Amino acid sequence: MAKSNREFGEGPIHTITNYIFWFFLGNFYFCLLNIPLIFVLIVILSNGGVPIPPWFISIIILSCIPIGPAATALLSVMGKLIREKDLSVTKDFFKAYKANFFQSLFFWTLEVLIISILFIDTRFFISNNYPGIMTNIIFIIIVFIFLVSLYVYPIISRFYLNWKDILKTAVYYTIKKFHITILNFASFLVVGFILYKVSNFVLLFMASAICYLLMFYQQKILLEIENKLKKNTENIQE
Repeated sequence: MAKSNREFGEGPIHTITNYIFWFFLGNFYFCLLNIPLIFVLIVILSNGGVPIPPWFISIIILSCIPIGPAATALLSVMGKLIREKDLSVTKDFFKAYKANFFQSLFFWTLEVLIISILFIDTRFFISNNYPGIMTNIIFIIIVFIFLVSLYVYPIISRFYLNWKDILKTAVYYTIKKFHITILNFASFLVVGFILYKVSNFVLLFMASAICYLLMFYQQKILLEIENKLKKNTENIQE
């Protein structure tokens, strides 16, 4: 009887149902903490193609700021799911959100500001007919910053490190593990493709799916970092 109950409780249907619930709830909390951005996106999508006034760009930028801490918390939750195959989503999400809030907010705000400035520069170069190579260089810089950030937040979600160590480690693995870097970037393309071509239903799981893929691809990298920090266990998050 005990064996039967265990099989019922831990069978594939039960496991799949748990994963669907965890992904949905994690995605829900992510969206809940990004209500300003969702509202702005609704306004943009419902304006009937009317050009966005310049002053509204600053509102878009500000509404993006909460993404950093929320994404880091979701990465933490997905990382724990990969390691332990079990979760208490609400407890784990908001614990990680609180623990990593200021560091993730610092990096994300800096990233948003730098990328926004670079985009403004590209518009200026294009409108003033500057050589195309200048615009291309800026786009390469933007892409590189984005690729590095895909390591920054998983590292923040797993370890207590100072900002210099986080940045150096992220840049190091962006270059050294370039095949993982490509997979990280592909995560956005695949989920975006499914959203665009298949079904809007993926919106219910989109953020969770991307975060899960990022943590899945980087699990060996994070384990490598953890092994280097074994003597300083206080730097490793639960």
